[in-house]
Amino acid sequence: MRTRNKVWIFFGILLLAFAVLNFGYFSANLRLLLRGRQAATHSSSNTEGPANAKPARADYLEIPSLGISAPVIYAAEKNEAAYQKALKQGVVHFPQTALPGQEGNCYIFGHSSDYIWSRGNYKSIFATLPSIKKGEEILISDSQGAEYSYTVIDTAVVAANDLSVLNQDTKGKRILTLQTSYPVGTALKRFIVRAEMIGDK
Repeated sequence: MRTRNKVWIFFGILLLAFAVLNFGYFSANLRLLLRGRQAATHSSSNTEGPANAKPARADYLEIPSLGISAPVIYAAEKNEAAYQKALKQGVVHFPQTALPGQEGNCYIFGHSSDYIWSRGNYKSIFATLPSIKKGEEILISDSQGAEYSYTVIDTAVVAANDLSVLNQDTKGKRILTLQTSYPVGTALKRFIVRAEMIGDK
């Protein structure tokens, strides 16, 4: 009996430690659950270009239905150190992929969870990304503040070393791909969201 109690206590401590280490992830998902999904109220008046005439915040990404809003950071170099530095400031544009609004595959990645002692305000910015649904809207602005609207076409879980998600051959389409680590607390796989620019034919 005592051995069984010790086992339960051990697993309880492990579970508590896991929850504490991934506090940002769990709190973000709890907030989404409590407030409910928001309908995307943004509408595009010009489907072939920027989603609105007024300049938006430059280099910014928003997912209205999930309450996600973050700066888009362009990594200075193509290496892990540069990516980790950029991730402290927002979500990161993968070098040598299409820019927002351009033909090709604009690839953006961000943290779903990170250590509680890690620096930065965006270490769980994509915590709720796996809750996204097909047809929901993603907004992204370029460095001039022009905003573009994309609609989610599919999601997938892929291996961490699957580079096919970076493919730029989109047959003339303007694609936005979002990536985060999966499942929570690990970097074993990647959760991928693919969205197509509204108005693309």
